[in-house]
Amino acid sequence: MKKRMCRITFKLQSTAAALVLSAGVVGCAGSGGGSISSVQNEPQKMVSDLAVARWEALIKGDFAKAYSYLSPGTREVMSLDLYKAKIRGGTWEKANVNSVSCEHDQCEVTMAIEYSYRDMKSIETILKENWLRQNGKWWFVQRR
Repeated sequence: MKKRMCRITFKLQSTAAALVLSAGVVGCAGSGGGSISSVQNEPQKMVSDLAVARWEALIKGDFAKAYSYLSPGTREVMSLDLYKAKIRGGTWEKANVNSVSCEHDQCEVTMAIEYSYRDMKSIETILKENWLRQNGKWWFVQRR
């Protein structure tokens, strides 16, 4: 009887261990190795990279490249020449992304822009930018 009880206890312990182990494996498989959070962060990362690239173009004075980040709708109503005329380049020094917040096909990017003006050096200002996804691509939407 004692031998039989030991066998039953051993089987119960083995079954319990197998259940715990399989639950852990299923849990790991279900998490996708973090793929869910990376999918959620994908728009933020992509828009952040685009915002930095756009500002790098502005800082270098490559207004044609910066213009290419504008939404198709904006480019329909604003020519490259008009865009260049509206841009006052030459004072920006650095641009960093502080944060990106996305909802559906829209993102708001908070940028820290460092610039110099006359005798004042390295002034920092915070700008909010709007980015919109259209036909699978992200575009900068310029405020009026």
